[in-house]
Amino acid sequence: MLCIKKPSVASSFEELIPKILTEGDLVETEFGERTKEIRNTIIEITNPKLKKVPEKYPLGEKAVEEYRKNLLYGSKNIFSYDYHERLFEYPYNEERINQIDYIIEKLNQQKNSRRAIAITWNPKIDIEVSKDERGSVPCLQFIEFLVRDNNLHMTVVFRSNDALLAYVANALGLISLGEYIAEKTNTQLKSYVHHSVSMHVYIDRDRDYIKKYFPEYLKYIE
Repeated sequence: MLCIKKPSVASSFEELIPKILTEGDLVETEFGERTKEIRNTIIEITNPKLKKVPEKYPLGEKAVEEYRKNLLYGSKNIFSYDYHERLFEYPYNEERINQIDYIIEKLNQQKNSRRAIAITWNPKIDIEVSKDERGSVPCLQFIEFLVRDNNLHMTVVFRSNDALLAYVANALGLISLGEYIAEKTNTQLKSYVHHSVSMHVYIDRDRDYIKKYFPEYLKYIE
């Protein structure tokens, strides 16, 4: 287990990657890819307003902005799932459920509620998709918001998280979602907690990125 408490996503990323490369377990995925993994990584961001993209993040600012827009407004691309749909238009029978509107309404009605949650996993869809080696199912599973002393506290849970290529975009995009909900509930986003059950780095697939941005840690994956 790894716990990191930092003011920003950028500063947490700078600690996260070296920790995984040096202390992570060597785990081969179900698709035969080697990773370094730390189970149950919990990262607390204490000043979510600090949204600088880390200089060592391989995909850069453009990828973060694209992820943010897709999360908040949806994408024209066709996937087996996307987070905007699962959060804003969750498929249930013939219905489409807007979980974000529910959260806003719930917090405006009952500030101390512990029921302001959203989920992404849809068993009807995702169990079947996960049987296909090429199928893609949500990594983000759960979001909860708490209002305490008129501050909004956001917690997210990922079943699996690519620390090197996905964590930064995931966290900054979700913080933008938290800021949207804060605006709609007349609160301030005070903290963001990011929990990944499997936080990992692909050490063969992304070796060139590791060599470029974290060269001093190559010796731990040779």
